[in-house]
Parts: sequence; C-alpha cells; structure tokens
Amino acid sequence: MSVGPNASGRSTGARSIHRVLAAAVAAALLVAACGDGDTEVDAAATETTAAPETTAAPETTAAPETTTAPETTAAPENTAAPETTAAPETTTAASVDLDADQQAVADAWSVVFDSTTDFDAKAPHLADAEALRPTIDAYASTGETFGGISLVPTAVIVDGEAATVTYDVLFGENAAYNALTGSVALVDGTWVVGRDEFCGFMASARTPCA
Repeated sequence: MSVGPNASGRSTGARSIHRVLAAAVAAALLVAACGDGDTEVDAAATETTAAPETTAAPETTAAPETTTAPETTAAPENTAAPETTAAPETTTAASVDLDADQQAVADAWSVVFDSTTDFDAKAPHLADAEALRPTIDAYASTGETFGGISLVPTAVIVDGEAATVTYDVLFGENAAYNALTGSVALVDGTWVVGRDEFCGFMASARTPCA
C-alpha cells in the first residue's frame, strides 16, 4: 500500500520551494540592480565631456607707430642790428684864451656880426652905423632863416691900434666856414669894425649895403 507524502514532507518541500524562489528573486533583484548600475556607469562613461572652449589668444596689440620727431626748425640767424648812424657832431667855434685887449677886440667883432644883436648894441662898434641901419635890419631877417648867423673869433692878434681876427662863421650852432680873417681898428679907445669890412661880409650874406 502506497503511502502518500505526509504533512511533514509537504511542509519541508514547501519550505524548499520558498527558499528557491526567494533565492531566485534575490538573484533577479541583484541582476537587476547590477544591470541598472552598469547602465548608469555606461551612460556616465559614454557621456563625452565637452572639451573646454579654447580661449582665443588675445589679439596682439600692434606696437604704436613711431612718431617721427618733427624736424627741428633752425633758429633764425641773428639779424645784425643796423649800425647806428652817429648824429653829426655839432661844430662850434673853438674856445680861445685871450688877454684883455684881445678879448675887447673879439667882443666888438662878435657883436657887430651877430644877426641877433640889435642896432643899439652894434652902433658903438660899427663905423657909419646910422647909415647902415637898413642893412643891419635886413641882416637880422636873413639870419632868422639860418637859425642865426654869427662870426665867432678863434684867434686875435693885436698890433697897436689895429687887430686881426681869425673867425668861424656859424649858421645856428653849426660852423659853415672856418678860419676866415678880418680886421678891427681902435678909434678913440673903442674897437670898431670899418664900413668896408662890414659891407664886404654883408654882400656874401646877400644883404649888401645900400
């Protein structure tokens, strides 16, 4: 008589099946878990890490153009100052050293031939002065156009009652003629210029005696 499995055998078989199934499930879960991990690893491995963008080298800044130094402008040559033209020297009669007699002669000569001296000053030293008044007046007018005319003694030689005068003719302050000579006579103690001497010079001054 066949004896069927007992309850204890069924319990043992059932437990064996359960253990197998549990082991299979665990294996499946492990495989699944491993498969997912591999996938993530593979995915991570397959992701291509993009190479960092190459930073372009900065553009080379061109060296600044060399600025040519401006041409040096030559300093202008020094212009020589024009030579100063010296003002003409004013020529005057020379100063002379005279004794008393010579000085008296020189004074008489000077007053008679000075165009700026009035008639009353001339008259005592000029022969025939009253008759020569018109000439004296004309001489004064002529002298004004030259800034005055004068005959300045530079030397006097006295010989008794006669004297010789060396003189310069001045127009204004300038000597027009030099070293001319004339004569003077002593009349009653006064040195007097004769008519001929006076009129001779008046003629040269274009104021002839009448």
